[in-house]
Amino acid sequence: MTAKKIQVGILGGGGILAAHAPGFNKIKDLCTVIVVAESNPARDEAIRQFFGPEVRIVRDYREVLAMKDVDAVDIILPHHLHLPATVAAAKAGKHVLVEKVMGRNVWECDRMIAACEKAGVNLTVCHDRRYNGEWMALKSIVDSGVLGDIFFWKLDHNQDVVMPPAHWAHWKDGIGGGCIMSCLTHQIDGLRWYGGEVDSVTCLSVVRPERMQGEFAGIVAAKMKSGALAELSINWWTRSHYGDNCLWYEMVQVCGTRGEAYRMSGKGTFVRLHTADDAALQQYGPAVKDGFVQVESGAWGGHERCIAEWIKCLRGEPSKIETSGRTCRGTVEVAEAAYHSMDKGRTIQLPIKPRRWKSIGMPESLGGIAAPQQKYHIDMGREKKS
Repeated sequence: MTAKKIQVGILGGGGILAAHAPGFNKIKDLCTVIVVAESNPARDEAIRQFFGPEVRIVRDYREVLAMKDVDAVDIILPHHLHLPATVAAAKAGKHVLVEKVMGRNVWECDRMIAACEKAGVNLTVCHDRRYNGEWMALKSIVDSGVLGDIFFWKLDHNQDVVMPPAHWAHWKDGIGGGCIMSCLTHQIDGLRWYGGEVDSVTCLSVVRPERMQGEFAGIVAAKMKSGALAELSINWWTRSHYGDNCLWYEMVQVCGTRGEAYRMSGKGTFVRLHTADDAALQQYGPAVKDGFVQVESGAWGGHERCIAEWIKCLRGEPSKIETSGRTCRGTVEVAEAAYHSMDKGRTIQLPIKPRRWKSIGMPESLGGIAAPQQKYHIDMGREKKS
């Protein structure tokens, strides 16, 4: 790796591109997006608005992987394409940034990791919450120890999402299950980042086929290896965060023996201490003993910071990658364990045994950008197709 300007190809031009594009545009001195692979011509105009009229647009992501001037790829394809696209990118010698969720299960994650390690390329997952200023501010509070012995976590995610059958995310095969694998993985990843690894999970969910094939709401109760309890929930049938008298989109709460803290969308990050030493009082002010005090946080969004750290890493510059493939595998494992809990009706202990994804069927028309329809087997880092 050298401190050169990184030439980037983006695989996919769907809605999440609006979150990734500003990150690349913010660091144009470090990288250039030279090509985007998008199968739908209706998205071409939006792509050019993001990256300028000179950006190349192709219909098959494998065309990008064949371009010698592309150093790295940002994969924002449907979830069921993350594995084949990552393996193909690694074989082509391209560094990989892949949008969360990393893969549909840990079996797929393991093959993505092995392929990139075998090829000697970087694999980073865009779990953006770890790079968000407000989430990072809460991390600093937790890591400082001022909250004492942490015994409780609460994390939730609220949206109004309907995935019609014409969309890949309607199908379990496309999204990797339902809303738990799709977006509660934000909260799962944040929990692991803040509080360490999960020991066991119990899960309940609700399914309405007219909204999506998988669950649209779910609750996960977790026991942490630290002994703390965690409550995670997701609701994709609420508009509680819209309007003047709204609640919130996402919230993280942590309670310890000496204090508590939270981060809430639209409000910021706050801390309250039941007992505080002189250093804590000097940092947060005396009011922290009487009520919650807001703490400062950086202005950068999570996607932007993640992309910047990834590009700096590829250039050989000092960087802080919080979401390597090996790190984020554990997030998928917790979500997959939650599905096992639903299927078996009991608490599931981690770790779980990796199992090949079992397809239950999805329309071929929803394959998105052309991808090889093949199964992947990796034994001790050696890949072969079947």
